[in-house]
Amino acid sequence: MGFRTWSARRRRSAGGGPESAAVPGAAADMDLLFTQARRLRELAGDPEQAGDADRVYDFGIRWGAFLHGRLPRLVRYDRQGVLGPAERDRFADLCAELRAAAPLAERLGLAVPRLDGEPRRRAAPAPGRGVRGPGRPPGAR
Repeated sequence: MGFRTWSARRRRSAGGGPESAAVPGAAADMDLLFTQARRLRELAGDPEQAGDADRVYDFGIRWGAFLHGRLPRLVRYDRQGVLGPAERDRFADLCAELRAAAPLAERLGLAVPRLDGEPRRRAAPAPGRGVRGPGRPPGAR
């Protein structure tokens, strides 16, 4: 038995509307990234939470996973021109949101979003959080 792809035409004939022809998972990816940007603003806006290294670390794990997993996928779809008109508009809004959130991420020492092939910037460590390089014992600078 061969594996057949599920084309946009077959989705529409199965009863799906025009939104079914969209890139599968793109809307969910954008929802998750918008939510993470909102949570970053909340975290950075609360001095008590932003000063909690454990909370920032836990958030940073999820933030980094979304930025390095879901975001590049959306960027690739945008470059390939496979996003529908509504998805392209929403992706442009997401890019603006992530650009606005970049200084907050950098201030907290988190990964900075890379959009549209922008050069990689390494986030500076958050104040009070040291950085150990390979082979350095704890406490060494």
